[in-house]
Amino acid sequence: MAEAVSPAVVAHLKHRSDVVRHRGRYALLNGDLTPQQAMVADLLAIRAALDAAGVDFILVRGNDERPVIAVDWESRKDVREALVAAFRNEPFYSMTVDAKKKTSVLVADGELSANRKARIFRLYRPRVELGGGLWYGPALGVQLELWRFEGDRLELPVENSLTRRTMLRQDAVRGTVQRHGLTWPTIENMFADHASDIDFDIDIVFSWVDGSDPEYIARRRAQQSGAVLGEGDDHEARFRQINELKYALRSVHMFAPWIRRIFIATDSPAPAWLADHPSVTIVRSEEFFADPSVLPTHNSQAVECQLHHIEGLSEHFLYSNDDMFFGRPVGPDMFFTPGGITKFIEADTRIGLGENDAERSGFENAARVNRKLLWERFGRITTRHLEHTAAPLRRSVVAQMEKEFPAEFAKTAGSRFRAADNISVTNSFYHYYALLTGRAVTQTNAKVRYVDSTMWAGLHYLPKLLAKRHMDFFCLNDGSFPEVEANERADLVTDFLEKYFPVKAPWEK
Repeated sequence: MAEAVSPAVVAHLKHRSDVVRHRGRYALLNGDLTPQQAMVADLLAIRAALDAAGVDFILVRGNDERPVIAVDWESRKDVREALVAAFRNEPFYSMTVDAKKKTSVLVADGELSANRKARIFRLYRPRVELGGGLWYGPALGVQLELWRFEGDRLELPVENSLTRRTMLRQDAVRGTVQRHGLTWPTIENMFADHASDIDFDIDIVFSWVDGSDPEYIARRRAQQSGAVLGEGDDHEARFRQINELKYALRSVHMFAPWIRRIFIATDSPAPAWLADHPSVTIVRSEEFFADPSVLPTHNSQAVECQLHHIEGLSEHFLYSNDDMFFGRPVGPDMFFTPGGITKFIEADTRIGLGENDAERSGFENAARVNRKLLWERFGRITTRHLEHTAAPLRRSVVAQMEKEFPAEFAKTAGSRFRAADNISVTNSFYHYYALLTGRAVTQTNAKVRYVDSTMWAGLHYLPKLLAKRHMDFFCLNDGSFPEVEANERADLVTDFLEKYFPVKAPWEK
């Protein structure tokens, strides 16, 4: 349905250099706001409009992360006039939610809906980053609800996180809540901690190596002499980097703002693009290895089995590599239950048959070592790998595992290069141990995509991934057996990442 826009409104918007037509709508050009920041900006704009007009409202906790503002049905004319006046020069749209056809109208044209009986509206300013097509639409809108006061009862158009659709007026006791630097009117206990809330701190740890650093290359080659490495374990792809870490951290900033701190476990020099910032901490191996005498290490599995010793790391944390990305907004409930149980994502890929041996890759060997240890401990066989995504862990559980399997942890930590008898705590020794001891469950609702970016088939998939942005997570793996020349791959992947994650994080120079 085409929008009907008055000539006066068109004239106002056409003269704004920060407004364009996109997807049949007027939209703000955006290059610096994350989805959450955009939603909050619209919420504050709506509040300012209602405050200026003296319209009474309350802030409501809806059934998701979307902010909700409720006003009296009898004030609907005042609400409409207040918003139309405030947004006469803004590309603010109103989508009717409680209608079969969820059409949007431009608020500046004088209406919130073509349906006079509508009581639920989604208010939003479309935003677009033209380089990569990053688009914020009604999915990030603020919900406006019209509540009816009928005698001694309140009648709502939809339930919220606290109340039913009908309630006694006397039960809806007014209160206040602090949000976004302001005091908001609300209903008592509307924003109290709920049993379903996840309110504990969650950090994320990235392991990273700058494989392009000449000093690193020289050290690794000197120390590699005599080491027996499995299939692909000595390929440069395992250490090569093209600034993927910058975009992996951007994905956290854009799509997982609930993460408290980011730790980068590395012995490489800090990336040139990384500024000092309280949210990002670089930790060196000597800071968290229980036995620093085994260092230096070039074994990611050794690093992973020592992460729980990082000082200041939260009890609940995620572990990720620099080629793993958040693809769209996700909540902490993707990884944890309110009680702290971890939720991990199994891959369809089976571990397969056979025992560990020196000819297999370190990845495949560790899965078999994990499987044997878990069979001996629990009498259960693990059959599947984990997806290539951020994985949730608990420090206390890993610490317990280290006490229960001290020899295996010590042997892995002391292996300077991957060895056939190493464990892999993060993929997936911890997760199946926690599952079999009642401290983990599987997450079956995540949408994940693994892309081998050294193969043409993988690179040809990237435009679709960019256009649809339909995955919760994706991995751009740098495979050990490439068919694409390294420089060409680097150009294509970097272009994709810059378009997918155009919003710079506050820790970038």
